[in-house]
Amino acid sequence: MGFSGSRALSNIIELHRLRRTFKGNVRAVDDVSLNIREGEFVTLLGPSGCGKTTTLRMIGGFEAPDSGRVMLDGQDVTDLPPYHRPVNLVFQDFALFPHMSVAQNIGYGLRIAGLDKSEIADRVSASLRMVDLSDKAGNRPSELSNGQKQRVALARALIRQPKVLLLDEPLSALDLKLREAMQVELKHLHEKLGITFVMVTHDQTEALVMSDRIVVMSGGKIIQDGTPDDLYDRPATPYVANFIGSSNLLSGEVREIQADALVGQVGEQQIRAAHNGLVLEVGAPITVCIRPERIHLLASGASAPEGFSTVNGVVDEHFFHGSAVRMAVTLSGGVTCMVDLRLDSALGQTSLPETGSSITLVVDPANVIVFAAAGTA
Repeated sequence: MGFSGSRALSNIIELHRLRRTFKGNVRAVDDVSLNIREGEFVTLLGPSGCGKTTTLRMIGGFEAPDSGRVMLDGQDVTDLPPYHRPVNLVFQDFALFPHMSVAQNIGYGLRIAGLDKSEIADRVSASLRMVDLSDKAGNRPSELSNGQKQRVALARALIRQPKVLLLDEPLSALDLKLREAMQVELKHLHEKLGITFVMVTHDQTEALVMSDRIVVMSGGKIIQDGTPDDLYDRPATPYVANFIGSSNLLSGEVREIQADALVGQVGEQQIRAAHNGLVLEVGAPITVCIRPERIHLLASGASAPEGFSTVNGVVDEHFFHGSAVRMAVTLSGGVTCMVDLRLDSALGQTSLPETGSSITLVVDPANVIVFAAAGTA
């Protein structure tokens, strides 16, 4: 069965209420609906067991949903096998044939499809140039580095010109430095080709660096869907705030509701937050979320900017993070929070506070997010 579809559609992928249950009544995917536009780089992000890989495999046809529909380029492909879908999958373990050369691995799909030898040779050569491996055409996979194997796997997946490239934890087998380099390479490759990329990862940094849009999943459901800056600056739940970057999630209650802000009581501290549409009453339980890098250290004798909250605490520990030093600070009332300190950006501070010293911290209300109640999604 061939595949046909209209490229005029804005959505290349439409998932309608997908469900998938495994043995033991484990609901891996639970009523997932999602649209992905043509040319987007979308990442399904979440911890192991959240449903992201099962969702990817249902897009590719490697898993069948119990219910729901998968639409690709306007056509219902729910019951079609992978080879009748305009997609290709890059596996996390590369899945290269060890007995074949690099060129043979890349051209394998075209040979199976019965293309002319000369056309295969031309397209393999172009693919090798695309991933900068022309000099490795005759090598076997065992003679390649992991980064080179990853590029071969990418070239093999792309040579059949799919409309959607699926990437299942594509960089997990690489060391940190190579993974960072490949993040940039993949992003540039996506920009060059202009086709839709759908990636699965549990690595928040990968998702933030590479994606146009991130879909955060938990318990088989989509928790939040948005651009990297949306999810980082405006997380919808404590779960998202804690999974995308680091966050201080502090339990408290509403102390006061002002015209332009809400005041939360956290331990013995009062912290102002900009209104974010929540309708709360005084005394309502809340979770206050503040990113560690958005808490500033106030130098002795300096004044806090107007409208900022000031909180007092004692430095418990220092953790060197390269570009910053993370301090564990116990606030008055026994609440602990983390503060990422860059001395060149602190408010008049020029040295690192010693362990055990008393300090004053300041927070811009615009950088404080309030959730209606403590807990995670």
